Amino acid sequence: MHKRTRPGATTATVTLRDDGALVLDIDDVLTKNDRYRLVKMGRRMGQAESVLAKAYKAAVAEAVGRVSASEWVAFMGGMACACKGLYRLDIVSWWPTQRHHADGTHTANGDADAPVAMVKDALQHAGIIDDDMRIVVGSEVSVYEKGVRRTVAVLRPITAEAHAASVAAVLGVLG
Repeated sequence: MHKRTRPGATTATVTLRDDGALVLDIDDVLTKNDRYRLVKMGRRMGQAESVLAKAYKAAVAEAVGRVSASEWVAFMGGMACACKGLYRLDIVSWWPTQRHHADGTHTANGDADAPVAMVKDALQHAGIIDDDMRIVVGSEVSVYEKGVRRTVAVLRPITAEAHAASVAAVLGVLG
């Protein structure tokens, strides 16, 4: 079995854009299996968050801590966090290996949705958002780049009307 190694500490940056988007850039991407480890809990087995997941969340929290309080509150419209409204989260994940399919296509050897829960939990852990249930729409993309592990997430506020239009568009295909 291949053991995953990391050359240094996980790092992240947060950029607050003028268009209201918050960009989170983390120099790692975790699979669902990287996130948890099995632990013995008395007579049964359970799951605990892995060292990699804790480092990921800590890196995001440290990145948020580097943003000044006044800049943060101004960006959030006077709030300490995204504590009201709805949000869209778009995620691009870079994977260091490639999968070759029998039909000749090539894809990143990582699921596009693998980092979603980890990113949402990191946003909530860092105090960026009070409840990840506020994230009601989004997209995930996986990309192959040899030797690169990275996640870029863009969090944007959306209106209830925009959310309703997204739902209607999906339900519209049902006829």
